[in-house]
Amino acid sequence: MAKTEPNFFGAFAPETFAKAFPFATQFGDMGKDAVTASTESAKASVKSFQDASQALMRQAQDRMSMTVETGKTLAGAKTVEEAFEIQSDYMRNAFKAHMDGLTEFAGIYSSAMKDCMEPFAGYTKELATETKKAATKAKAS
Repeated sequence: MAKTEPNFFGAFAPETFAKAFPFATQFGDMGKDAVTASTESAKASVKSFQDASQALMRQAQDRMSMTVETGKTLAGAKTVEEAFEIQSDYMRNAFKAHMDGLTEFAGIYSSAMKDCMEPFAGYTKELATETKKAATKAKAS
């Protein structure tokens, strides 16, 4: 019979632990899988940050071009009404471009979350399945 050691929760029986967690010897493999999933997640994260920064730079350049072109057009306005019309068109186009940019960023970040979490999906599912099997087996004993 295995030695039991008392602790705060009562006696610890190693054979009970072994029955409850028969896959305890696989913890090294699980740790390796967790590190692999973390590495893949980090790679996806870096790619997502690159995508977001490229989109931000492109959008900033587009907005700057839009502002410069509007300024040139505005400088050539002959009447106040024409200037107001140019300004209104600029505001309408700038707002639309801003909303389109936010939609683009939402897509990038949505994909980033999916891509960053995907490596953990298989690992977590396998871990949950093994734990459930072990718990069922322990209850049956």
